[in-house]
Amino acid sequence: MSYSMQIGTKHPGLILILVDQSSSMADVYDGQTKADLAAMAVNRVIDEIGMACQQGSKIKDRCFIGIVGYGASVDVLLGGMISQIANTPKHIKKIKKKESDGAGGLVEVEIDMPIWLDSTANNGTPMAEAFEVAYDVAKEWIQKNPDNFPPVIINITDGEPNDEQKTRAAAKKIMDLNTTDGNALILNAHISNANIAENKLPNSSTALHDQYAKFLFDISSMLPNPLIAAAQKVGFSPQMGAHGFVFNAGPETMIKLLNFGSLGTMGALR
Repeated sequence: MSYSMQIGTKHPGLILILVDQSSSMADVYDGQTKADLAAMAVNRVIDEIGMACQQGSKIKDRCFIGIVGYGASVDVLLGGMISQIANTPKHIKKIKKKESDGAGGLVEVEIDMPIWLDSTANNGTPMAEAFEVAYDVAKEWIQKNPDNFPPVIINITDGEPNDEQKTRAAAKKIMDLNTTDGNALILNAHISNANIAENKLPNSSTALHDQYAKFLFDISSMLPNPLIAAAQKVGFSPQMGAHGFVFNAGPETMIKLLNFGSLGTMGALR
């Protein structure tokens, strides 16, 4: 299996983002709640996917985007082809962003950010159930698109699942799904504490001294060559055998993971 099929209008991709919305996501990370951090990253990447799929005034349907939130319940919060999603945000929010001033410095500007996902933090961490929902969506999609690049599932979380064994089994079921181009891929972004060093795309769990980090490493796919190349383009330095996992991810690291995981196999617009 080569993971060589590029995502495009004739062979669209499936990108599912699972978002932990448990009560611990209300904890503060570097001046904002983890829930706000996760929502910001997801909204920014959906906006970037829409721009990457735009040709003139038209957004080409190169991928299906889905968001599954899990906390007090497990819910499909968003689902549709990118042209539908990009044009129907829930609302627009004014945010401040630093941009180049053209003279080597940065200037803070206010921009309009479309919002598809609002931050929420409540109850436990039913991660296994979220993976089970993702499995059902991915399986149905593969039946309709058996020769396309396989589904990519990106999980954003800060805590231990309610049932680790059940979560392992649910993740394995997803990774056993396959198109003719390869097995479904799971990437994990963990948010914890701004005072702990990040660990980006490790190729071994040896240096991971946290039991939960080892668990997430185990349920993260080894990156195929196209995603290795895409990760390098956004600033990562993955070694051979790197897994799609970042531990204690800060805002930019999380956005980079979402970026290469969702956009990494899109070729020239067609």
